[in-house]
Amino acid sequence: MLLGGIRQTHSFAEVETGIPEQWRKFRALGRIPGQLGATSYGVICGANAIGIEYMCAVEVESFDGLSSTWGRMRISPQRYAVFMYQGHVSSLRCSWERIWNEWLPNTRCKIIHAPDFERYAEPFDPNTGLGAVEIWIPIAEPNRRTIALTTTTISS
Repeated sequence: MLLGGIRQTHSFAEVETGIPEQWRKFRALGRIPGQLGATSYGVICGANAIGIEYMCAVEVESFDGLSSTWGRMRISPQRYAVFMYQGHVSSLRCSWERIWNEWLPNTRCKIIHAPDFERYAEPFDPNTGLGAVEIWIPIAEPNRRTIALTTTTISS
């Protein structure tokens, strides 16, 4: 999957205001060159002790139509654990924390180095910030005899 959008770095102190502002800027751009569909993605491109690099994006046909100012990311086929979040996006960060601090320590899954992302499709409403959001976490192929993965719902 090829994604094009706005990449920006945020300190952990500014994440709660910086990411919503980044989404406002992204939505104001309208349809981007080569865009496929209406689904949006929030991709964590990198993280360190100070903050994260985050990308607001949509799937694109190719990178050819994007100017050099656009962020680009290729997401290769990979196995993911998928969590369905229901609620307002302002509480989404709490769900990420529950995944990392509660789900991960209690599973046999191993996280691999690949992009984590949020998938915003219908019925998510970007104007109200309400609706379903999928959280995708890249994992190593588990031993099928020891674990079966299903989508887990997390509510605010």
